[in-house]
Amino acid sequence: MHGLINRSIEGFLRDVYGDGAWRDVAEAAQVDPRGFQTVCDSPDEVSQALIGQAAARLEKPEAELLEDLGAWLAGMESIRRLLRFSGRSFPEFLHRLEELPGRAHMVLPDLGMPALTVTLEEGDWLAIALPEGAEGWGAVIAGLIRAMADDYGALGLILADGRRIRVQVPDDAFAAGRDFTLGGRASRGAR
Repeated sequence: MHGLINRSIEGFLRDVYGDGAWRDVAEAAQVDPRGFQTVCDSPDEVSQALIGQAAARLEKPEAELLEDLGAWLAGMESIRRLLRFSGRSFPEFLHRLEELPGRAHMVLPDLGMPALTVTLEEGDWLAIALPEGAEGWGAVIAGLIRAMADDYGALGLILADGRRIRVQVPDDAFAAGRDFTLGGRASRGAR
């Protein structure tokens, strides 16, 4: 697994649950509690152990923990900016999610973010599908989507189930979105 993924898990646990929680999880997962270097890759089992131990210690389902990780990631300004470049409104952002792995690849070619397939379903639902082998990514992407709905000021119903996420947007201007400057003009939410 790319070192940045484990570093993100570490940063999330430290930031949200504190250094003590991180130390407990790291020790239980048999990793150095001093933390990860972003340039050092680890076997996938290390990331899986971190998530498994964190979920057990925090008494949360792994999918819920991963969704919270995704929301936390979307709150990081550099990632938020990458995500906001996908559209001026939340529906536009959703329709362009297929481009996200390519954008991530430009920044971090060896990240290994899986492809996303977006399709329109009956009842104005959008379905986002991930390929086999990308189980943990579905919850992380669902968390990103949840955070971005808030960022745009949209009301979104988000249902995540493994490698499939369904989203419906009853109101894309539900609340004031966060300010974002794209090409020199400030835009707010879906306006």
